[in-house]
Parts: sequence; C-alpha cells; structure tokens
Amino acid sequence: MNTTWHDGHVLGQGAPLDARVDWHVEHASACGCRALPASVVAELERRGVPVPERRRDA
Repeated sequence: MNTTWHDGHVLGQGAPLDARVDWHVEHASACGCRALPASVVAELERRGVPVPERRRDA
C-alpha cells in the first residue's frame, strides 16, 4: 500500500460520485491496494471511460 499517497488523498465519507470516480481512477494507478468498487466501474462504463487496470507493484 502506498501510504504516502493515501495520506495526501483522503476521500471523505459521503463524497459525491464525481469525486469518488476521480479518486478511484487516481488510486488505481498510484496505489492499487484494492480493486475499484463495482459502482465506480459501472459509472466509468456508463460514461464510456476505460476502466483503469489496478497497479500491482505498489
């Protein structure tokens, strides 16, 4: 887990969908300690945005 990234990128509870999508897309490339939630994947697909692959080396 990239704790430095997590410490600087806190996603508040109840964050709006746009903020959640942005956070999880960044997270996938910066840390990738967990998979994107199904709701975020569904929203990316709905928007026609490619679902990023989870970084595995962090």
